[in-house]
Amino acid sequence: MGGGTKLPNAHGMLPVPNSTASYWRSDPHRLDEHRSTEQLPPQADIVIIGTGIAGVSTAYHLLDRQDNDDAPQPSILLLEARQVCSGATGRNGGHIKKLPSTIIDLIQNLGSTAAGEIVEFVRANIYGVKRVIEKEKIEAEAELRRSFDVSLTEEDAGKVKAEFEKQLEAGFPLTEDLGYVGEEFAERVRIDPKAITSIHGAKAGLSTTLLERVLSKGDSNLQTNTAVTAIESDDDGGVYTVTTTRGQVKTPIIVFATNGHTAGLLPQYRNVITPTKAIASHITVPTGQFAPYLSNTYNLRIVVGGGKWTYEKERELWYNVHDDPTLIEPARHYFDGLMQRHFRGWEGSGAKTESVWTGIQGVTKDGAPHIGKVPGTSGQYILAGYNGGGNAFAFLAALAVARMIREGIPFEQTDVPMCMKTTQARLDVAEA
Repeated sequence: MGGGTKLPNAHGMLPVPNSTASYWRSDPHRLDEHRSTEQLPPQADIVIIGTGIAGVSTAYHLLDRQDNDDAPQPSILLLEARQVCSGATGRNGGHIKKLPSTIIDLIQNLGSTAAGEIVEFVRANIYGVKRVIEKEKIEAEAELRRSFDVSLTEEDAGKVKAEFEKQLEAGFPLTEDLGYVGEEFAERVRIDPKAITSIHGAKAGLSTTLLERVLSKGDSNLQTNTAVTAIESDDDGGVYTVTTTRGQVKTPIIVFATNGHTAGLLPQYRNVITPTKAIASHITVPTGQFAPYLSNTYNLRIVVGGGKWTYEKERELWYNVHDDPTLIEPARHYFDGLMQRHFRGWEGSGAKTESVWTGIQGVTKDGAPHIGKVPGTSGQYILAGYNGGGNAFAFLAALAVARMIREGIPFEQTDVPMCMKTTQARLDVAEA
């Protein structure tokens, strides 16, 4: 491979086998361990690392051309270390939304203007997902719904109310689509189901169906169980050699849709995008028994995440942790009896925890994702670091990266908030 530059990797941050069994992956898609060809192709126009919502959406947008666009389609190779959607996309909470509490953090970290731009971007992403589901006739159990963020303590409720009133007075964009329900109405509120703040149910089914569309058009190749272990550039940086567990591929363009595992291949993102471990559960009621009604729930599947307070102080269990084959022990039984504790009418429901799993998120220093061209490179692009909210960003972030590659436009012309652009200045924060 000549005298090119080898980009070091940190194998301890790459995906590991035998992950915990997620409810969303209990019935694997036919593409779960698919390989389009027996051997890796020797080269590809574009290599995409990762087949979650970010990687698959990037491939989809690259191939989704206008009718009058007669340019040749690029050859695309999608590499997945494990199975399709076996990372964060297949381990999520089953909804697309941005929590108001995280918006408050963004206001503090980035300022009201940048945080407002993120709110608008999330809103656009929700409708973007809705459109592609309808356009491609995807059976993703997706419904547009209102959602609730409920305070369980008086202290938290007081902080939420004060912040809401502050942002309402300031005209912050989120308040256009957000209401505050006081204690006197909290236990009997119902919201118009035609109103929209989030989309529920667009889970792994969205990604796998989009992947089917990608593989049915153009020159696309999917290789699962093919982990990327190293990347080497040639002398002039124009071509990369991607080394995997099954061989090597040459390409001028690499897309890193690697989220919490990014620093395993791009060491400049160490301490910039940090892997953190989170936990979620699937709760059921006994067979033959109807679950009590839950307002604004899209169906009777109950997926609950959280419980971070049970393990937050034990940082070695979750912070800078990349492995998802094990649970977070202090939270293992947090979900037992949760419905009975917090929801009226569920006291005698017999609801129980059917399964518990973990997943790896990518957390950034400033709370914003890293999107765009990797600083100092000729053909490397990234969309990662979603801070646990990838579904709220990834589809339109992928469109931005696809346009940068396909049309040669700069990040500034993509309609993605500038605070989400990956820059050397943001990377340098890790060294400060």
